[in-house]
Amino acid sequence: MAAHRSLLFLLPLLSLLLLLRNAAAITLSSRLIHRFSDEAKALKASRSSGDAKWLGRWPRRNSMDYYHLLVSTDFQRQKMKLGTSRHQFQFLFPSEGSNTASFGNDFGWLHYTWIDIGTPNVSFLVALDTGSDLLWVPCDCLQCAPLSATHYSTLDRDLNEYSPSGSNTSKHVSCSHELCTAGPNCKGPKQPCPYTIEYLSENTSSSGLLVEDILHLLAGGNGVSNNSIQAPVIIGCGMKQSGGYLDGIAPDGLMGLGLGEVSVPSFLAKAGLITNSFSMCVDEEDSGRIFFGDQGPNTQQSTAFLPSNGNYETYIIGVEACCIGNSCLKQTSFRALVDSGTSFTFLPEEVYDKIAVEFDKRVNATITSYEGSPWKYCYNTSSQDLLKVPSVTLMFLANNSFVVHDPVFPIYDNQGVVGICLAIQPADGDIGTIGQNFMTGYRTVFDRENMKLGWSRSKCQDLGDAKSMPLTPPPKGTPPIPLPTTEQQSTPGGFAPAVAGRAPPKASAASSRSRFCLLRWLALLVLFCIVFIF
Repeated sequence: MAAHRSLLFLLPLLSLLLLLRNAAAITLSSRLIHRFSDEAKALKASRSSGDAKWLGRWPRRNSMDYYHLLVSTDFQRQKMKLGTSRHQFQFLFPSEGSNTASFGNDFGWLHYTWIDIGTPNVSFLVALDTGSDLLWVPCDCLQCAPLSATHYSTLDRDLNEYSPSGSNTSKHVSCSHELCTAGPNCKGPKQPCPYTIEYLSENTSSSGLLVEDILHLLAGGNGVSNNSIQAPVIIGCGMKQSGGYLDGIAPDGLMGLGLGEVSVPSFLAKAGLITNSFSMCVDEEDSGRIFFGDQGPNTQQSTAFLPSNGNYETYIIGVEACCIGNSCLKQTSFRALVDSGTSFTFLPEEVYDKIAVEFDKRVNATITSYEGSPWKYCYNTSSQDLLKVPSVTLMFLANNSFVVHDPVFPIYDNQGVVGICLAIQPADGDIGTIGQNFMTGYRTVFDRENMKLGWSRSKCQDLGDAKSMPLTPPPKGTPPIPLPTTEQQSTPGGFAPAVAGRAPPKASAASSRSRFCLLRWLALLVLFCIVFIF
């Protein structure tokens, strides 16, 4: 009886094993039909709804139309393939390193990085400005800032002047070029394209001719080990500068990082080198990093950029409310330009007044004034009491928040810090400016592909490369840091720029998982039979 029961349960099991063995030998096949064959034509006719107009357009084999349609379809397929991996590199950074630095009053409180241009390459220390588009450098100078290191206490080498005739890879941009906007200033389509950019700071401008040349970069990410990249970009040959650009601000040029087509991020993204995004990180020690292609961590907070006059022209965001400490203030919503080229922050006057009054209530220091200070709300810190500075928080949609933990500027004398000032000023209009001082301590992502601003707290070592900026630190005993002038706060920001997958799993992997599951089920069935029999 036991043998009969064993046979009863083993028969289905043996049948299943034979089925699996035969299944492994099964071969699936299909017929390939050319897309323009007679069979494909007949199949399409059988599935059509009776409208046979397309039959007259069916290409005759080996005709010119036949080959034209084949090539056209191939181009479309090639574009689809490129679309799955259209970005060659995870991120790029300047060939001399991703490091950025601020040199205080000496260079207008902006952040700078070294870049290499041309062949042979020439180095330039350029200011980083998200409020404008064009990359320009001093070039064939008629009126430029001093370039000798003796004029600047923080440099260990002279600054350079660019000359298109000295670069084997430079090309003049003609007036007929699609990115030349000189208009009536062009005398003819073949003439070199002139440019003039006027910034918001009084009498501050750069002018010259547009040229095309190579920007030297290094690639990182996705297993890439600092490959050298030569990216063609348009450069402003800055022959004549004025205003702040003659007084120590961006003496060696400025890199516009705006949304316009002439900006460096636009060229890199259009060439398919990177995702259309970049990040700037500023730490508490006046240094930082810049990475092209960086879209930030998944944990970052974000808010959408807002269009201006129906177009995305600048990095404008909408602030829903402002908070001082844990107190959120009513009627403090506003729009603001996020501008690394503006050293400090400006808010619409009504919002500024409410924030300043609430800040004054909460700071535990005596209000005072300092000669030369551009700020109204300054405080004496000589008291023995522990200074408590309230944070400033900008609130956005979806409860996202940007917390400025240290919204003040320290005031020094020979003994050290003697006071602080709330480093915010009232703006003239209804649009504020989030300046560089508010970005300190953050990795700020300008995601142009998804039109949003992202931010996350950072010490600016997340994507670190090993290079450091070749700059001499200030010697010991350097005089106290002077206060910024009013002009230095807004230079050079505010210039409105021109309007700018997941791989499928491998079949072998999927079938391996299926066989594994089937074998595991089979083992359970065998175990069940053994238990049942005995």
